Order: sequence, then C-alpha cells, then structure tokens
Amino acid sequence: MFAFLIFSGCDKGLSPPPPEKVDQGIAGVIYYQGVFPDSLKEHRLIAAKMYRKYRSINEILNLVLSGSDSIQIYPPISSPSLPLYKIDTLSYRFSLPPSTYKYIAIVQTTGELMDSTKWKVVGVYGTNHENFQPYEVEVKLGEFVENVNIFVDYNNLPPQPFY
Repeated sequence: MFAFLIFSGCDKGLSPPPPEKVDQGIAGVIYYQGVFPDSLKEHRLIAAKMYRKYRSINEILNLVLSGSDSIQIYPPISSPSLPLYKIDTLSYRFSLPPSTYKYIAIVQTTGELMDSTKWKVVGVYGTNHENFQPYEVEVKLGEFVENVNIFVDYNNLPPQPFY
C-alpha cells in the first residue's frame, strides 16, 4: 500500500517541461506611395529562398499552392489579404522557417486569385530602381529580423521577376 501511494502521485516525476514554441521570421513596415489600383483584390507579402527569373507568375503560384517551402506567403492564402486601400504604412510580422530568403516582395492582383495574368510585384525589399538588387535576409531559429521595410511606389514599380 505504501508503494502504491508513493508511485501513484509520480506521473511524470522530474521530466523536463514541454518545449516552448519557437518563433522566428521577419518584421517591418510596408510604405506606400501613389494611388492603390481601384480594382485591387489581393495584396500579399512573399519570401522566396531563391531569386531568379520565373517563366510566369503561374510558376510562383504553383510553388505556393503545392506546399513547397521555397516560397512563403503572408498572410496565408486561406486568410484575408493585407489591407487593400487608403493606407500609407502597414506594420507586419511574418513567421518563417529558419533559412536565407533572397527575395522578399509585395505582390498583388486586380483579378481572381488563380488568374495569373493579373498578378504583379509592386515592392521589393532592399532595392532601388537604378540598380535593382534585392537584399537577402537570414532568419535564424528563435530570432525575428527587424526593419525589413519595403517601399511600394505605384508610380515606379520594380522589375517583374518573369521572362
């Protein structure tokens, strides 16, 4: 009986506490200049592990929808878009798996989600239009990279990553 009392109260004993959820990613502000298109339907942030020319936006959409980890999207497709109108700035916090991201951009469409002819890139992290070169960001386990600020100028869009 004595042994039963001692061992019945020792469910987990001295086992370690459950692991804490680790979160990491990028955070910053999106700055907008110019007039938002009247017909804007979707507005999202992407982070890609590689920077290259794609055949079309369709290739990017297929990578996102297939579950590939090479391109992450915020907010997720299953969630509402970033705000569509009448903002000058927008703060964001984008959780990402640890990796190096070579292309971080704002994408938008004036058509339906799956209409690849209407998507375009409207802002890219770390570029100017004279010498187009995106900045890469290394996301480490448990760390948020701050000040990943993106400028969207509707009067001067960046080069599109398609050929």
